[in-house]
Amino acid sequence: MHFIDRTLIKNSVILAVDDSPVLLDALDITLGELCKEFIMASSAEQALELVIKKMPDLVLLDIEMPRMSGFELFEKLKELTAIARIPVIFVTSSNDKKTEAKALELGAVDYITKPFDRSVLLHRVNTHLNIAYYCTNLENALQSIENGLISTFSALLESRDKNTSGHANRTSLYLQALGEEMLESTNTYTYDLTGTLLKKMVRAAPLHDIGKVGVPDSILLKPGKLTEEEYNIMKSHTTKGAAVLGGLYRKMPSQHYLLFAEQIALSHHEKYDGTGYPNGLRGEAIPLSGRIMAIADVYDAVTKDRIYRGAMNHEQACKIILEGRHTHFDPVIVDVFEKIQDKFMEISNSYIEIED
Repeated sequence: MHFIDRTLIKNSVILAVDDSPVLLDALDITLGELCKEFIMASSAEQALELVIKKMPDLVLLDIEMPRMSGFELFEKLKELTAIARIPVIFVTSSNDKKTEAKALELGAVDYITKPFDRSVLLHRVNTHLNIAYYCTNLENALQSIENGLISTFSALLESRDKNTSGHANRTSLYLQALGEEMLESTNTYTYDLTGTLLKKMVRAAPLHDIGKVGVPDSILLKPGKLTEEEYNIMKSHTTKGAAVLGGLYRKMPSQHYLLFAEQIALSHHEKYDGTGYPNGLRGEAIPLSGRIMAIADVYDAVTKDRIYRGAMNHEQACKIILEGRHTHFDPVIVDVFEKIQDKFMEISNSYIEIED
C-alpha cells in the first residue's frame, strides 16, 4: 500500500463541476473530508461564479454538461488571468482517445474516466496539487531573482546620476496608474491592453533608461545645454538600451517582460506627431507601452530637480502634458492622464516621503 502525503490536500480548496448529483456525491465522499474545503457546482455557470469567489487550488471538471460544456467552461477559465493557472482534471464518462487528447491539448493536467477508482483519483489529485505548489514556489523564486536584477540595473544607472534617484520606480508607478485606468475604460485600446500585458509593462518599465549606462559622464552629468553632437550621443541611450534588452530577450524568450522592456527603451522618446527619436515613429506606429511611458517619463522628469534646471510643480507638469496632446502624446492616453492627474501627484509626493 502506497502512502499518500495528504498535507496539500488538507490545506486545499477543491471544486468539482458535474451535472450528475451521483457523481458529485461520490467525489465528496472521496475528497470532502480530506481537503480544507470541497465545493460543488452542478453547471458551468454556477462554477464560474464559485471559482471567482473561492479561488480553488484544483478543479475536477465534467465534459458533457447542458448549455455549456466542460471544454467551453475550461476556455473561459483560461481567459481569467488570476484563474488561468489553476490545475484542471477532467473527470468524464468518455473514454474516447480523441476527446482525451483534446482535453490535454487545451491544457488540462489530467484525464480520468468514470467510474473512477478512489485510490487513483486521490493519487492524481495529490500529484497535481504538489506540482502546482512547487511550480508556484519556483516561479516566486525566479521572480525574486528577476526583481533583484531589475533593481540592480536601476541602481547602477542612478548611482551615476543622483538627480534621477527614484525615477525608475516612480515612472513604473505612473505607467501602472495609467494602464489600470485604461483597463477600467471599455473603449481605450482594449485590443492592445490586458491585465497580464500591463503587469509585464510595469515589470519592464524600470529598465527604460538602461541605455544611459553607455553615455559618458561628461554628457550625462553636464549642467548646461548639450551641443548637437552631445545630444545625438544622449539620444543613443534608446537604441543602446533596446539592443541590450533585446539580446537578453532572445536568450531568455520565456521572460516576456523583456520584450516590453526593449519596446519601452526604444520608443519612450518617440512623439505622436512623428518628431521624436530614434525612429520618428508617428501615432499608433509607436508601441502602446512607449506611448504610455512617454507621459510617465515626462511628468517625472519635469517635477524633479535636474542638474540643468529646477523642478516644476504639478500644475505646470500637467499643463505640459495637456498641451502636448496630439503632438508629443497620444491624445487618448492624455485624456486618461487628465482623469487621474491627482493620482500622479499622490505618487510623486508619497515617493518623496519614502526617500526621506
